[in-house]
Amino acid sequence: MTAAAEAVEGVYNNAAAPAVREPFSVKWFDYEPSAGISLPGGFARTDFSNRGENADSRTDNFIITDLGLQMQWGALGVSVVTDFLSYSFRGQDTSLGLQLGRIHACAAYAFLDHQLLLGAGVRGAYAIIRSDAPNATNPADRSSALVGMLGAGPEAGFIVKPNEYRWRIGATVRAAVDAGAVSLGNVLQIPQPDGSGVRTAGNLILPERITLPWEVEGGIAYQLGPRPLNPKWINPHEQGRELAASIAERRAERAAARAAELALTSDATPAERSERARRASELMREEVAARAAEDAELRDEERALLVARRARYENWPRPYLLLLASVLMTGPSAQAVALEGLLDQRRELVGTVVTASPRIAAESEVIPNLLRLRAGLYFEPSRFKDGSTRQHLTFGGDLKLFAWDLFGLVPDVTWRLKTFVDISPRYENFGVGLGAWH
Repeated sequence: MTAAAEAVEGVYNNAAAPAVREPFSVKWFDYEPSAGISLPGGFARTDFSNRGENADSRTDNFIITDLGLQMQWGALGVSVVTDFLSYSFRGQDTSLGLQLGRIHACAAYAFLDHQLLLGAGVRGAYAIIRSDAPNATNPADRSSALVGMLGAGPEAGFIVKPNEYRWRIGATVRAAVDAGAVSLGNVLQIPQPDGSGVRTAGNLILPERITLPWEVEGGIAYQLGPRPLNPKWINPHEQGRELAASIAERRAERAAARAAELALTSDATPAERSERARRASELMREEVAARAAEDAELRDEERALLVARRARYENWPRPYLLLLASVLMTGPSAQAVALEGLLDQRRELVGTVVTASPRIAAESEVIPNLLRLRAGLYFEPSRFKDGSTRQHLTFGGDLKLFAWDLFGLVPDVTWRLKTFVDISPRYENFGVGLGAWH
């Protein structure tokens, strides 16, 4: 949801999500990986694009995989997430495969003591259309690329999360993405009277581009129960600044005292100069020892403060009920045709008007420090002229697993199993993934 927008996946909902420092983030530098797989229509053929009651469900073999990484340095955060969707179309004389990828790469910064988060980045998209018909020269090859499309557009967002309050608000805007086509396979370009060219493959007229319409999403989050939603984030650098400043002051005083003690007049004798050199060497050894002791003191203080920050988080009560609501507005796509129209070679325009999709959800940790559950409801308007809005019931959860450093690649990570199910008329989706448990 747009207002909560936490963890790696939060960048899907809000470009400002990378700057959200949750209570479990107790180090100045933090990171979190994520991976998942889902199978829309895994139990049956599906009306993936909400064509309507008359959809002939010729799409199949859906699979979505996603990967993500979030890194944070103090008030700055960066997230990169990507998901890949592939599925197939089957017609009377034609069989096509589609690969569609989305990439969100965003950076965000926290202002006003982490109460106002602003983020921006790019949303990219690519698509590859393949022919699943047998290759004439190599019958074993049934997947030749026909055309590829690639494009990107900007996105931006904000989150307001006042310290010690129970609510957050957020909004994000994503510009339309217009991805132009590049011929990849056995594609012909037929000249037209107006001088343009139409790409064809066999009896198919291929699209010139793919379009992701603009989106605007806004929402609110409110948390019930003893667990705080927006506790003040403690910056480790600021917390240890007092001791670091004290040590710097001590070193400056010692430097001034050494300079005064080792000062020589212009008429100093050779013996005085020799004594000064000996004393300077002695003072330097004392300074090295003093600095080593101070560095150890600073490290001990940093470790103690880290333990205190972790204890602060771990001692908070676990029970909570998080309530979320948002609305997603999707813009029109001029002269756009659904992929079903590509298969049937008919011009059926979709996405001709702005649509709104309201969403509500709730989340709670039902077994403290082990199991988190969530459920939601959202309404999906159809992009087709004769389609209708359908409701989706979603539910899922996180199960705490075990700590594993992934062969030394990601230390200090306790993993969680992520699951979700999405059920709607003529559609069902389920998926699993791995992420960090907090």
